[in-house]
Amino acid sequence: MLLPDVIGKKAKSVGPVILEGKLLRRTGVNIQRGMIWLDLKIGDGARAVVMPTWKVVDNQIMFLPYQHEMACNPKYISDELVRRMPDIQIYWSVNRSQYAHMDPADILAKQTPDGNVKKKSPEYRKLQSWIETHVHFVRPNSYEYFYAAATSKVLVTNSILGDKFYSFPVKPEQHVVETWHGSLGIKRFDLAHYNTNLSWPVFAKWTGTVTTECLSNSTFEEAVYRETFWPDTKILRLGHARNDIFFDNYAGMQKYLKHHFCKAHGLSEETRFALYGPTFRDDHDFSVFDLDGERVVEALAQRFGGKWKLMVRYHDNDRKTGSARRSTIAGPDIIDVTDYPDMQELLSFTDAGITDYSSWIYDFVLTGKPGFLFAMDVERYNDERGFYFKLEDTPFPVSTDSDGIVEDIKNFDEDVYARKVAEFLAGKGCMDDGHASERIADTLLGFMGQKNQKAKQ
Repeated sequence: MLLPDVIGKKAKSVGPVILEGKLLRRTGVNIQRGMIWLDLKIGDGARAVVMPTWKVVDNQIMFLPYQHEMACNPKYISDELVRRMPDIQIYWSVNRSQYAHMDPADILAKQTPDGNVKKKSPEYRKLQSWIETHVHFVRPNSYEYFYAAATSKVLVTNSILGDKFYSFPVKPEQHVVETWHGSLGIKRFDLAHYNTNLSWPVFAKWTGTVTTECLSNSTFEEAVYRETFWPDTKILRLGHARNDIFFDNYAGMQKYLKHHFCKAHGLSEETRFALYGPTFRDDHDFSVFDLDGERVVEALAQRFGGKWKLMVRYHDNDRKTGSARRSTIAGPDIIDVTDYPDMQELLSFTDAGITDYSSWIYDFVLTGKPGFLFAMDVERYNDERGFYFKLEDTPFPVSTDSDGIVEDIKNFDEDVYARKVAEFLAGKGCMDDGHASERIADTLLGFMGQKNQKAKQ
């Protein structure tokens, strides 16, 4: 019934379009859209015929993050594999040239207590040589991209597999590993609640049918997998690699990242940072992000002491659509980090977190550092998207305006917060401990016939 409905709507619009003097332009647009659709279908057919003929390489792995950037769980899994320098080939799907690069210092910093990596050291040069030989970057939906996807033994994603308009066949001998980009997150994304667009759920269902393993960090997340797109997929409770960075075994990495961020912004390393990172809205309404950043900074300094800066990072959807440019949060103590590719790196040196409904704060909770919810449109958003649990059942104070969050910061109680954090994590069955990337690397290397490959540095 969908096609007749579309044709009917188009037919009704012809008269008004003629009167508006836009018939030929509108016709040209529709012809162009039709050609794009036909091109996509031709590509689907060609991939269905050609890709199954390319042989799978047992010691090859490909990372296909939905951001097409080196971030989230895929990044930290990849880092651990690179750190071990096994006999494998790694492919990354990245959409910008500045991401087609891997710095050995970023990998080695974890193992240095002070985060100081000497770029002329034998360890650095050895890892650099390995990266140049074993790590490859491909542009999404290019010929090289599809070839890598067809020939890799393991495909790792953190959302739908690949681009939703450029799906490809998966072979029975391949492992498709879903790592997801949320874990204890409050937002629902099942078919009954996801209203952002119609195409994403279609490809999420397809991803669910080809996924061979889901990685989980909690009993809560396993329940979410089961009720969404992976009702029968094997679940491996190994933890989330992206959360390792919050633990003491990554202290060197935390210092390394803060040092480089402060240097880039001309700040003292004694600076304390808060991060405001709201999620997107289906209608891209930016009025719900009207946080008084300067008052928040003042309140943080008053309550916790020290010199504070507020980093502001809008959702990837708002960055891609350009909506983030409408931000009203500005001032001498505000730093826009929307274009910073890896949220977890920022969180590793963040001293206080502020969001509305974004799942990142349910990773940040593992640090035990203060977290706050600023939710101006909580009732509307709950109707639009839905929650897995109530905001009031989280450890975080909840406010609906800037006056409220300023008071929440000033009245923050560490003891009450610590108790609520412990209860929250226990109730969700969370098992993250700083060693997820090691367990995952062991598992993926096993899939590739490379068992017992530990770090060689």
